[in-house]
Amino acid sequence: MNCIVEMKGISKTFPNNIRALKNANLMLKQGEIHSIVGENAAGKTTLMNVLYGIVRPDSGEIYIKGEKKNISHPEDAIKSGIGMVHQHFKLVPEFNVLENIILGKEQDYIKSGWRVDYNKAEAAVKDICRKIKVNLNLNDKTEMLSIGIQQKIEIIKALFKGAEILILDEPTSVLAPNEVSNFLAFLKDLREQGCTIIYISHRLKEIFEISDRITVMRHGETTKTLKTEETTIQEISSLMIGKEFKKKSPQQKPFAQSESEVLKILNLTVRDKSARLENISFSIREGEILGIAGVEGNGQVELADSIIGLQDKIEGEIYYKGQLINHHSTYQRRKLGVHYVPDDRIKKGLALDAGMNENAIMGYHKDSFLRKRKYFLDRESSRKFTEDIVEKYRVEGMNSPYDSVQNLSGGNMQKLIIGREMIKNPPFLILAQPTVGLDFGAQAYIHQKIKELSEKGTAFLIISEDLDELMNLSERILVLYRGKIAGEFSAVNGYDEKEIGYCMTGVKGYEE
Repeated sequence: MNCIVEMKGISKTFPNNIRALKNANLMLKQGEIHSIVGENAAGKTTLMNVLYGIVRPDSGEIYIKGEKKNISHPEDAIKSGIGMVHQHFKLVPEFNVLENIILGKEQDYIKSGWRVDYNKAEAAVKDICRKIKVNLNLNDKTEMLSIGIQQKIEIIKALFKGAEILILDEPTSVLAPNEVSNFLAFLKDLREQGCTIIYISHRLKEIFEISDRITVMRHGETTKTLKTEETTIQEISSLMIGKEFKKKSPQQKPFAQSESEVLKILNLTVRDKSARLENISFSIREGEILGIAGVEGNGQVELADSIIGLQDKIEGEIYYKGQLINHHSTYQRRKLGVHYVPDDRIKKGLALDAGMNENAIMGYHKDSFLRKRKYFLDRESSRKFTEDIVEKYRVEGMNSPYDSVQNLSGGNMQKLIIGREMIKNPPFLILAQPTVGLDFGAQAYIHQKIKELSEKGTAFLIISEDLDELMNLSERILVLYRGKIAGEFSAVNGYDEKEIGYCMTGVKGYEE
């Protein structure tokens, strides 16, 4: 295979003096699926952002098909045949499939004056779909399609713009289990058509299923590139963390025996233009871990927001330890013991303009243990509290508690939020996508902390799109589909991943 991309000596230090890349090198062969793995803050995303023109390196060179390129903007990358599909799609929900695919390229299909020749554009899109064996109705409204189909639309959109090299960042994190195998088969078909794919994921099983080669990154450096067939998950894991990784078998804690209900929800309905949640009822006992499965956008956010008090217009009743809390403020609910790790750490979990210590004490700022006198925060107490979270939850990247929280990588931001919410052993904790963006070592550590708190009596509601995570942690799993409970599964009976996947996609358990 010929070399299609070569990145040589790429280095990048951000203004906060964090060295994200150190003389990183990457070589891609035409028509291969090449995975990039590494722990949080290893430099994977930064290296891909350099290739796509989002980040400008301090030094280094990029060659595409042997020709040196100056890629300083995504438009330069697109012209060089590079496409990038992000975790959060850039589709317009109200547009149909064809309109989304040709968005930004309409000028290439003007037939007279300013009118777009949609017939010509449709023929070009259908030609791409035929080559990669995808059957789409180009007139379908995008918002009515499954997440899996929307993801394929994003990829076709990149191919329509001339991409020969695709960068996929955690592509299966939004898919139901039965969609993942179809998606991986789709990528193999793309490879057969000569497309070069860069695959970033924490899911090593997937990487070993589809990759031709794997590059390991650690501390901003590309440490090794291996043929997938010549390595093992154990070796890759050890290279990622710099030492031998011994995976512990998950130990199932005894199922919650307490009959004491911590949370009880009766007939919860949330309406917008339509019902976002409809007639939801369930309860959680002391020490129980209840998982909520479902593809993104099926009512999970509305459920969490309703419980913590961010959802105004709700019907039904929410009880916390027997007390009706429908009219309690978010702060009042927190004082009662309702803690929350939100699904979006940037928008909901942190104040990016504030320091790490200010973010660490959020929600505790009125508590006596942080007060020197009634009206004044104790600077020393807040510093020690921040350092305690950093140490116990392995937050990396902090030089001082007063540094900006923006100095942290995404994964370490997540660990700071989780540590803040868990460190005081709350009675009830909602975790929404708790380990998203965390490497497998950090995931295992957070899972261990969840189980430890559960054994001490903390009740958990865990909302996650990672079904393996839910099956590992939860005693029960409820599946949400279009705002309704489409299925309930118990660990006592053994989880059936296929059946859960059917409920997640509405094949089973859902009635209009």
